[in-house]
Amino acid sequence: MKKLLLLSAILWAICTSLGAQEPPNITVESVLTQFALDGDFENVKKMVAAGVPVDSANDDKTTPLMWSAFNGHTRIVAFLLENGASIDMKDANGRTALLYASSGPFPEIVELLLQKNADIDIQGTAEGFTALMMAAAEGQADVVRVLLAHGASTALTDKDGDTAEKFARDNGHTQVVKLLKSPETSDIQP
Repeated sequence: MKKLLLLSAILWAICTSLGAQEPPNITVESVLTQFALDGDFENVKKMVAAGVPVDSANDDKTTPLMWSAFNGHTRIVAFLLENGASIDMKDANGRTALLYASSGPFPEIVELLLQKNADIDIQGTAEGFTALMMAAAEGQADVVRVLLAHGASTALTDKDGDTAEKFARDNGHTQVVKLLKSPETSDIQP
């Protein structure tokens, strides 16, 4: 903790010498989140062991679980969940770790979150996106397969009335469109 405070003081001194009006907002929570985002498993473990809450949230309500899921750090996601991270905690836009993971090529993280009972059809509050919509928009066919195998709804719409299939079609992801049109015949396996 002393090292973190010293680092904060050094950064503040550098920023003020460069004309910054406010000191940087460096908190223990933001440091844990950064380690999770970067995939620094050893430092995530050390911080949790030192008592930093696994659900530490930044100003935008993002958590270490969300950012490790977003960047595909399966080991950190599993560790955070084992240590009590709230699986359906929402950021400022109502997105959960499942929505973060679904936008990338991380079917193993999506599978892990679903096995731990993440809400598969939860919709973000800003735009109403679901995990399936996120995966479809990004052309993440393997993630779409996992979501469909776990029963994700293809009928849900976002705030504009768009479905996951429309997102896939609009972004030219023909393989995903085929999966979404006929999930029962698309050889879906979790």
